[in-house]
Amino acid sequence: MAYEIKTIRTLSEVGEGNSADINIYNWDGDYRPVSKGILCYVKGQGFAVRMTSREEHPRAMQTEPNSRVCTDSCLEFFANFAPSILDSGYLNFEGNALGTMLCCYGQPSRPGAKRVPVAEMGYPHPRPQPIRGDGFWGWELLIPLSLIRGIYSTADFKTGSHIRGSFYKCGDLTEHPHYGSFVKIDWPTPNFHRPECFADMIIVG
Repeated sequence: MAYEIKTIRTLSEVGEGNSADINIYNWDGDYRPVSKGILCYVKGQGFAVRMTSREEHPRAMQTEPNSRVCTDSCLEFFANFAPSILDSGYLNFEGNALGTMLCCYGQPSRPGAKRVPVAEMGYPHPRPQPIRGDGFWGWELLIPLSLIRGIYSTADFKTGSHIRGSFYKCGDLTEHPHYGSFVKIDWPTPNFHRPECFADMIIVG
């Protein structure tokens, strides 16, 4: 079943979107913090993302943009915003509890292609808003249409438009390394960069 992207008016309404459970642990492990992702479409502005995880003391060491936040307690959202375009790639948004984010664009269908930070492509580096509460943390971000249009040369979204993506939770160097996803990943070792395992996501009213 496709994930339904609710249409909202402002980023502040993102909590009203459909919650996706990040509860598939493809590579086992007993540490499985309750983690969720929400994606909404803000008409005329872009896509709002809200990621949260129930962790008392998240590891948060990385402070530089595009540093290896996956080694910290990390929440991630990956998406191809134009899957109907041949050889289109995906954007990955990876953030820790400090709001430090890694954001790149990759085209895995092209041999030898590497993921490139969007800042090196001439676009503003995303800066999420950290979320902290009693026993949980997370981040919120508006992915602007200007970034999507610059990457994919199109950003014409409406009710019924679809993208492909997924939500993730990981922590390579945490006390209990863990790798959770919204969609099952059929791969022998931990690897979220498998766009063939993305879910269909459809904009609804």
